[in-house]
Amino acid sequence: MTLRERGSELRQMREAVREVASGRGALLHIGGPAGAGRTALARALVELAAAEGALVLRASGAESERDLPIGVVRQLVTPLVYGGVEAEDTPRGMLAAILEGGGLDQTSEFGPGSLGCFVHGLHATLKRLSATQTVVVVIDDLHWVDEASLRALAFLASRLHGARLLVAVTTPDAVSERALLIQEILDVTGYRLEARAFTADTTAALVAQRFGPDCDPAFAEVCHEVTGGSPKALLALLDRAVHQRLRGQFTEVPRVRELSGALRREQLRALLRRDRVVSAFAIATVILAEQATELLLARLSELTPTECRTAKSVLRRVGGALDEIDGRVVPTAALTKVVSEFIGSAESSRLHRAAADHLAECGAGPEEVAAQLVQVDGMHDRRGLDLLKAAAVSARRRGAPEIAVRYFRRALLDSPPEDGRRAELLVELAATELDAWPAAAKQHLVQAARLLPDHRSRAEALSWMPLRVSGYDPQLAALLKDVRDKIGPTDGLSGHDLDVALRLEARWRQAGMPDRKLVATAGERLRELGFDAGRACPAEQELRVVLLEAVTLTGEVPSTEVARMARQIVARVPANSVQIGSFMQILPAVLLAADQGDAAGSWLDAVLAHARQPSPAAFQSLVQAQCSLALLGRGQVARAKEAALHAVDLVGGDTQEMIVSSAVALGAVAMVTRDVDLARRALEITGSETDLRMYALRRTMRAMLAESAGDHEAALAQILDGGNLLDRAGWRNQAVLPWQCMAAALHHRVGQHAEAMALAEEHQRRALAWGSPNGIARGSHLLGILTPGARGVEHLRQAAELFRQAGNKTELAWTLKRLGKRIQKTSPAEGERVLAQAGQLAEQLMEGRGGAEEGMMASTSQSAVSLDSPVVPAPATRLTPTEATVAELAARGLGNHEIASRLEISRRAVEKHLTSSYRKLGIERRVQLAEALRAPAGTGGSRST
Repeated sequence: MTLRERGSELRQMREAVREVASGRGALLHIGGPAGAGRTALARALVELAAAEGALVLRASGAESERDLPIGVVRQLVTPLVYGGVEAEDTPRGMLAAILEGGGLDQTSEFGPGSLGCFVHGLHATLKRLSATQTVVVVIDDLHWVDEASLRALAFLASRLHGARLLVAVTTPDAVSERALLIQEILDVTGYRLEARAFTADTTAALVAQRFGPDCDPAFAEVCHEVTGGSPKALLALLDRAVHQRLRGQFTEVPRVRELSGALRREQLRALLRRDRVVSAFAIATVILAEQATELLLARLSELTPTECRTAKSVLRRVGGALDEIDGRVVPTAALTKVVSEFIGSAESSRLHRAAADHLAECGAGPEEVAAQLVQVDGMHDRRGLDLLKAAAVSARRRGAPEIAVRYFRRALLDSPPEDGRRAELLVELAATELDAWPAAAKQHLVQAARLLPDHRSRAEALSWMPLRVSGYDPQLAALLKDVRDKIGPTDGLSGHDLDVALRLEARWRQAGMPDRKLVATAGERLRELGFDAGRACPAEQELRVVLLEAVTLTGEVPSTEVARMARQIVARVPANSVQIGSFMQILPAVLLAADQGDAAGSWLDAVLAHARQPSPAAFQSLVQAQCSLALLGRGQVARAKEAALHAVDLVGGDTQEMIVSSAVALGAVAMVTRDVDLARRALEITGSETDLRMYALRRTMRAMLAESAGDHEAALAQILDGGNLLDRAGWRNQAVLPWQCMAAALHHRVGQHAEAMALAEEHQRRALAWGSPNGIARGSHLLGILTPGARGVEHLRQAAELFRQAGNKTELAWTLKRLGKRIQKTSPAEGERVLAQAGQLAEQLMEGRGGAEEGMMASTSQSAVSLDSPVVPAPATRLTPTEATVAELAARGLGNHEIASRLEISRRAVEKHLTSSYRKLGIERRVQLAEALRAPAGTGGSRST
């Protein structure tokens, strides 16, 4: 037999056989890790000894036979007793009596058939055989030898001196069972051999032998890397690779790693099956994981400290079973997977419970114990549930809500519905989820309320529901109303009871916001509380915020009163308040609808600075969504778009209110920029199908897409569908969603002038009732476009003045452009002055924003469509106001210098705007401007070839 890289070992074995032949009996120990080739060396020794003329007796231990008494020695002596081996005066009778009798006599210590008789018979037989010739006894896998045979071998090993007898044994580097008896044998070792791993060169040679000389070096390198040069592992890997039809190419390296991992797991499975001690230790290591200590491992595995150390050494030698982290041994993913398959779920559950008990006995904290309890399949005792609850409270206190939620949910899993503590656990779980998972908190509080025994405790639980997730839910509103009715009116309440009642009312009104009758009572309730919010307690502040949202939707209370109360509340709610999440959902939109964008923006800036600190993604999404709306109100479209997209990216799939906020913000940006891609993305956001806000948003986005495709009738139908639903719910304020402006524009587009005017006039009536300057200005702008003659011009003048007073420069520039065009027809000089003002203002806006907001200048900030004419808009509407003014002047024949002087801008700015206009209009020369500006949409100017 040819062995690679074993020359020195073969020489030592040959020397041992020859020295023993001179009467110097000895023990030869062949060690080495599993798979290193110990058995191959033992076979080589058999061949070598036979070649030297020695009598060779061989046997091997086996896991399945280690409980069979004298099983291994029986393999040795059977040829002596029955095989015709010549030897004079050999006490074969002592051995034959046992072999023929079927085993040892356990009742006698030294009588016939006893272990003592057998041990002495083996020693005497081999001693007398060695008197005439060299005897070599080879025992493979000594660690699997039965105990009776071990005792016989130990007796023999201690009496080798003076005999021509060589006893050779093989063992792995660490022996886990019967270590003391085996060590007694190994203590007399005269020759020690180590089965070593192959070098990289030998591995490469073996790989080339299998796959040919063209095998890629990287393939051989990875084979050596993953096997460590272990002969058994390497040969098994190569066999598997050949079976999988690999060709030794570089591209197959990842596949080799996969095969190696599978083989490693198979080796671990085999090790756990054949070695009880290693198996027990490995299981305990996986169960305890990072909690493992020497004491806990010994207790859970029921092993002695010595057995634990030996088993750990075995697993380390195997490779890929244990890692060391911060001085602690932890199982690898491979070992964890193998152990999980090996023990099954029932045994795993039992061991985790046992581990929890051991941890508790050792004084571990509740979280350490709970880390084991959460792995238990079924736990119905009160002590386990109490430990989980204590662990959850501990985790919550140290700022780890994710872990606390895990413990609470695990406790609920084993808490039956009839258990009175289940409602308590649900409330505790919801309290932990309030900040990071408000939607889940809402669900668990509702479940708890249905289980609690009386209306007072139900009211207490429901009052803790996050305000921002209690909205727009009719079923929840019914539950809240039922509990509130049982509490009675708030007039006779005080202290904590009053706070609970006010918080409960706030959540009832928030949940019932789509209820026309309920939302109509908000103004009266607000008057009962008084319009001074400066001294309101936190519970009353919550109720006032909800009432402010309701009257903003209905337009029932003038915007000045709404703005004053909202500013009072904002002034009393710092950015790090616990109420900030609930108020963030409502107050910015209220302030923006009341033309208090500066107040909303400054408050949001403070909240955003606080939100940059570690905070839940859902809250960050809410802040970004509201910042987007505030930026939009300031005319900072590019930043608003960025914030809206960020909000969409941050929002989680189970936070409905955050989904609505991010979708509304993205939809608002899409409306202003006329960006159909943003509209499509807003439509892709999956919110509740019954949520009124999402319904209106989807109708508006679909109208945008239909209008961009030229289907104005479909766009109008979508807008009217959404708008009429808002009206039926009592949401009549056009400052929230100016659907009447959009519908009027589309009516005008399709030639339905009477319908357009009726909607425009209704919009203006509602805007005047609400009283915000921007809303009135937009209504005047719309009426100015729809109304011909001097009256229409007067509407536009009024709109321009109101936009100027409100500081809305973006819409002011757009209105001045339309006003200038109308005036030009009767007063060219004044018209040009107004157009020049519009151009200068637009230029300032674009320069101040670095050109990032040009899309904003292409449309009004609230109107969904252009209203210039009842036909498809001309290509000029694709231009910014400044570009349109410059293009029109150039089309009339004015030179760049004249245009620059008239508009008071630089010649380079004129050139830049003309270049941009050529690109947008699809033309190449100045002479094409006049025709391009008159062309219908979609035609543009024809490029010359």
